[in-house]
Amino acid sequence: MTEMPPDSRFEVDREAVARYFFRGQVLSMLVIGIWLFGLGLIAAIVHIVYTGPRLTRRQAAELSYWLDGSTLRIDQGVFFLKRKSIPLDRITDVVVVQGPLMRWCGIWGLQVQTAGSGQGVPEATLFGLTEAEQVRDLIMAERERIA
Repeated sequence: MTEMPPDSRFEVDREAVARYFFRGQVLSMLVIGIWLFGLGLIAAIVHIVYTGPRLTRRQAAELSYWLDGSTLRIDQGVFFLKRKSIPLDRITDVVVVQGPLMRWCGIWGLQVQTAGSGQGVPEATLFGLTEAEQVRDLIMAERERIA
């Protein structure tokens, strides 16, 4: 585990995250398109060719995760910006996950559980961290240090 200075941003594999977002969006559109008897397939084709590559690269570029003193900070979003602050003393668990689509894209997710989040629903998911297990260990160590 490496020590990080305060207010250091965690490194994100943005290309892999963009692939993950793109493939997830395309699969969702295809399933919905088939479910709606083909009406959504045109939207899926337009998304694959035009909007998808640009949008998912921008989504990945806007991701930012870092520790700021006793708080985990998360910035994300393109059209709707979301800035989340999670006090480390509220974090109950940090889980490293990789579903089939994540595995296909070569990324891991870090799910942050807090005392206030619902049963089985993470407060936040950090996508594409290059060293997910080290980040998990660092967050948990900082949480223990503060508590």
